[in-house]
Amino acid sequence: MEDKVSWLQNQCDKYLAALTRSNFDKATSGRSSSEIYIGLSIKQEEDDPNKVQLPEEVSSPGPPTSILKYFIHLTKNVDEQIDLRLIDQMISKGADINETDRYGQIVLHQVAKSWQIDVAQFLIERKADVNKADDFGKTPLHVAAAVDYAEMVTFLIKEGGANINAVTKGKQTPLHYAAKHDAVNSVKVLIAHNAEAYSRDHKQRTPLQLAAELDRSEAARLLINLKSDAGVLDNTGQSCMTLLVMNMPPVALLALDQFFIKDRANRRQHFYLNLVQPRTTDFSGSQAKSPLEMIVQNRQLDIIMHPVIQKLIEVKWKLFGRTSVAFMLTLNLVLILSWTALGIASSLPRTEEAPYKFPEDCWRIILIVIALGLTLYQILEEFKEIYQAKKRMKRWKEWRKKELEKDLKYCHPMWPEEKEYLQKGIEDLNKVHSGYFRDFWNIFDWIVYFLLLAVIVTHIADITVQSNTDMHTHHVRIFSVTIIFLWLRLMKHARAIRLLGPFIVMLEKIMVDVVKFLFLYGEFYIPYACAFWIIFGGKVPNMASVDQMLFAIFRITLVDDYGFSDMYNTDAVMAYILCGTFLGISSILCINLLIALLADTFQRVYDNATANAAMQQASTLLQIEEGLSKKRRSKYDKYFQDDCSPLTLFYDDDLTVNQEDDLKKVTIQIKDELDKLMEMLKKNNVQQLLNDMPSKIPKTETPKPSPKKTNRNAVARTEAQQQEILKILPQLFASQQEQRETLLQMNQKLLTLETLILEFERSPVSVPEVDLEKISVQSIEQVQEMDQSAVSAHGHLSADFQSHVTVDIIGRTRHLNF
Repeated sequence: MEDKVSWLQNQCDKYLAALTRSNFDKATSGRSSSEIYIGLSIKQEEDDPNKVQLPEEVSSPGPPTSILKYFIHLTKNVDEQIDLRLIDQMISKGADINETDRYGQIVLHQVAKSWQIDVAQFLIERKADVNKADDFGKTPLHVAAAVDYAEMVTFLIKEGGANINAVTKGKQTPLHYAAKHDAVNSVKVLIAHNAEAYSRDHKQRTPLQLAAELDRSEAARLLINLKSDAGVLDNTGQSCMTLLVMNMPPVALLALDQFFIKDRANRRQHFYLNLVQPRTTDFSGSQAKSPLEMIVQNRQLDIIMHPVIQKLIEVKWKLFGRTSVAFMLTLNLVLILSWTALGIASSLPRTEEAPYKFPEDCWRIILIVIALGLTLYQILEEFKEIYQAKKRMKRWKEWRKKELEKDLKYCHPMWPEEKEYLQKGIEDLNKVHSGYFRDFWNIFDWIVYFLLLAVIVTHIADITVQSNTDMHTHHVRIFSVTIIFLWLRLMKHARAIRLLGPFIVMLEKIMVDVVKFLFLYGEFYIPYACAFWIIFGGKVPNMASVDQMLFAIFRITLVDDYGFSDMYNTDAVMAYILCGTFLGISSILCINLLIALLADTFQRVYDNATANAAMQQASTLLQIEEGLSKKRRSKYDKYFQDDCSPLTLFYDDDLTVNQEDDLKKVTIQIKDELDKLMEMLKKNNVQQLLNDMPSKIPKTETPKPSPKKTNRNAVARTEAQQQEILKILPQLFASQQEQRETLLQMNQKLLTLETLILEFERSPVSVPEVDLEKISVQSIEQVQEMDQSAVSAHGHLSADFQSHVTVDIIGRTRHLNF
């Protein structure tokens, strides 16, 4: 019997030893906890103080001399089991359980990372300091929260008495650490135990803002669902919304709902635009970008269509957008008309040798002065914009580098992942350059300016050398091309008008498709041009020269008159072969491919026509805003802070919403419940394995009296071991009832989702907004389980008198009788 119990004890010890350092040695997003937190580091005075010694590098010759070295030894030898009696012996001999390593960490820091809770309880019972902070201020609770060890976090708070709001040297709480390491389970536990969700670190960042800055989307989404404020600013004026838009657009879209409140009872809607347009002038030296800047920079079409952003664009358009756009359109229209009139006048035949005749040509001089003045003004504005863009980018890079370095000095040597992330961010700043020439319209501006310069130079040469008629011809040709580009340039400022914006975007996208088509078309055009020149070059009238031949081949693509009869008379066989194949390839294949590309582009842009128009308008507004004086900008900032906090407008309660959005919300909630269920099932698999272990031990009969002397100590030891093992068994059955109840709840939720989908298929159009908690699902099982006496007393139930179950989206049930 003793051997069998020893076998069972051995199996439990192996399971617990594996669970101690393997099952919890993990972290979210596929990262091991060792990548987040390396562990303890032994003190060695002779080592370089700047050198980080990993646990694998610590040798352990002979028995451990301290508890700290013993745990470092166990970290190195993961297969070795912990000997709690040895720890007791070391404590009795005077070993310090709160001995620190070179960075001020104690054994409990390592245990909080991945060891079993029983080990932590053992150490705390022996006076291990649960609130012991290392040299950087990190407590064991910070470690457990960062590696997403939710059970350890719960134990340290409830049983160990850990300070839930303990701060590091960087003023970061355990909730900050859970958020910035995407430890979702730890965030839930900390919030459930009343951790301060609005605590600020050394840069006045909340846990949500820290998660957004470090691109921890799951933790950020959870904090937003828990109603954390997304409109906060740090001590540099950096908005949390800006970081959300930059790193996690779907979460940013969810966060924007905080700034839009509908008061149905009073028919009012409130827009907190002051939180979306923060006032950065109060922060000295701040180069923080606004959320709208980040939306335009990353072209987030979904976010720009949010009601809050739409209202922000509308307010800015009324404040300064429409007047500035009207002024720029008028200015450019005057410029275009002036150059157009001069171009037409330059093409008129000269009646005299002098280029100008006064006073008849005074109007031309006036137009030249106006055109040159406006052109010079706009060129100076372009140089000013280039200089300001480079200066602004330089200041932003310096500011951003300084902010990253502030976080870098609080990085723990045994937490390498955070330091590597910040160093990579500093290195990436060198790759960031001014975005002036990334805007196509800025490049187009300079093309127009160079063409105008060519017009001016050729006109001066034409006036100077009047005897050269070719110079006048070149001048007129360049002028005619320049006028085309001048009129196209008007679209740059017209794109801010929402009626015209989508069509201008279409033209931009179409140009990209045309370039793709020209590459494919050139693959056929060039070899066929060579073939046509070899066979018909100089032999037919429309191919007497290379340029005539190239244009004639292009006319084949357009199925125009390309002189087939002349080619047939020269070489009938090759005329059929070359004209027939090129006609099929270019006119049928290539042209239809181009039409398909353009149709696809048109459909994509037109489907997002409203979003594209808003994006163009926002882009223009940002350019105008950058050119505003400090006085005007301060005036508009004051307006947003005083009159838009909130901006209250009338709300039409009869508006309809798309039912598909409600389906998405219900589906996400059911998915979360299923994830919890799967996690519970995984844990129960291990518990079920231990539950089956006692059944493998054969039942023992009562021992018969034996003449041999009974070893009473052995029997007592065996009974004690049995009692210890049987203490585990009740825990293995504890979660079965919870699992059954969870499955029943999930069944009801799936029935609810099925009903929603069936209703959506029957009526796919938009319907008035409904309350999901009032969706009724008939339960057949509920009817079958009704009391038989009630059925006999009332007779058969009619179709209108049945028991129903109302199921809401979080699993509560209410019985209703009709």
